Amino acid sequence: MKNCITLLAVLLVLSNAVLAQMQLKINTDFESSSFQSFPSEYKSNLQLDLPPNVLSTPPDAIEFAKGLIMLGILADVSIPMGDEDGFKHIAGTGFSGHVVLSYLLSPQFMLALRAGYINYGTQTEEGSEFGYSYSYEDTYTQIPILLGAYYMLGTTGAFKPYLGLALGIFLQTYAVKWTENYGQGIPGYSLDESFSASSFGLVPAVGFYYLLGSLVLQAAVEYNYLFSGIPVAEETTYTLGKISTLNATAATDDENKASSISVLVGISFPIGGK
Repeated sequence: MKNCITLLAVLLVLSNAVLAQMQLKINTDFESSSFQSFPSEYKSNLQLDLPPNVLSTPPDAIEFAKGLIMLGILADVSIPMGDEDGFKHIAGTGFSGHVVLSYLLSPQFMLALRAGYINYGTQTEEGSEFGYSYSYEDTYTQIPILLGAYYMLGTTGAFKPYLGLALGIFLQTYAVKWTENYGQGIPGYSLDESFSASSFGLVPAVGFYYLLGSLVLQAAVEYNYLFSGIPVAEETTYTLGKISTLNATAATDDENKASSISVLVGISFPIGGK
């Protein structure tokens, strides 16, 4: 047993010595060799063809220069903010389209005039209990007309991130279709009217432009903050009958703002200037 252990130890030492000599020989041979001695077919395989910088400006891209005028279209998804019994109660997720006219004061600064239409999702609710039934349908839309100023954080290359702030007016329309039936000879009521209101608003934004040939791609996230409250319907008079008609006037709930967060994407193309 002792002899076996001694033999294994000797073999282990010898094998390590042999491996060390082989490694030394390989390293010496590799260091003494030159890359130039490789055959041309091997050298071509070892060379890497790296793609150009994706952020570099394409050779046919338009130039963000002073005086450039662009016309663009934007589409977005708008998410109502606030409490569930506030703006979210009358408006669901909205979808919109906008037309934008932009003018570059310099490669860093841009002015943009924008008008759009935001159609928020219809909110419905209905139910019945102990002879009482109800049905509510709320529809809410906005027409924003905004003038914004935008600052480019990067002026070289195709990718141009920016910060911006727009100020303007939001034209609001709130439409309701309400019905309540009480049963037991008690008159119910129905209401089918729409109300209009307007509010000034601020729209801070963060996004980027990407120059793609003669087109400019745009993506952004914006916060639409309205100063006035959401429009509401106030009851005034009843017309008695089997189903009464509720007359109402427009008012605003100043404790709840019709504000939202929007995610926008769009394209623009030059129509004048540089």
